[in-house]
Amino acid sequence: MKKYIKIIIFMLITFSPCLVNAQELQNTEKMEVIAETTKYYKTITTRDNLQLNSYSSLTVPNSQSYSVEVSEEEYNQANETKIETRNTGITETTYKKMTTAILQNSSYYRFRNILTWKTMPAIRSYDIIAIGMYSNVRIASTVSYSQYYCFSVGNCVTSMVHTPKIGNNGAGTVFKLMSGSLSTLKITMYFDVEKNTNATITELTAFGDYSHATTPISYENAQNYSVSVGGINLNSSISNYYDSIQFAEARAFINW
Repeated sequence: MKKYIKIIIFMLITFSPCLVNAQELQNTEKMEVIAETTKYYKTITTRDNLQLNSYSSLTVPNSQSYSVEVSEEEYNQANETKIETRNTGITETTYKKMTTAILQNSSYYRFRNILTWKTMPAIRSYDIIAIGMYSNVRIASTVSYSQYYCFSVGNCVTSMVHTPKIGNNGAGTVFKLMSGSLSTLKITMYFDVEKNTNATITELTAFGDYSHATTPISYENAQNYSVSVGGINLNSSISNYYDSIQFAEARAFINW
């Protein structure tokens, strides 16, 4: 009898986070989306031969990267990461999209940001996802996060391991981007907000942002950022480790 009780307890401990996350996801899907913006990005990263030879170093950035917004049509046509080999090094082209939304469930509002990788990046280190906001609201819940990924062989997993950071003008979280041969990779974060003023709020704005590490970076160094109106602000000591994309702004007109 005791053996069966231990098994039941083990299963509850093991699977309860997934059950809670599934319940939260279900609740979110029931909420009404009142504002939503999706942006599509192409990121080009260059690594020269000298930098490639020092790939394992976590002390010096070893890549140069820039991102541009592209059309949904170009994004949909991208099938795989493009690698070009040259005498001086390699150039990698990846695609991703970001959808920032404001949701409502009768008496409260939820800010959500989803980053989906269309083609997988070679570097999988510590990335940052965030949502910035104006100070007329404040965060009224924990920061929820999930990383859903499927291996090319078919099995899918959801990870909820992350390190959130909450500020007066938004929140972000640091997480390890999953490695391996993946066919699907989607990162989601959200939190609920409440009024931070006695005045009537007629407009809510959520600034979704994402910073991908194009050079391996340590977990400790990845914490050197803040979130404000406009999204992620990287400390100068780590800004060269990450790509930079234009934030996605969702704006809802309300009477709250």
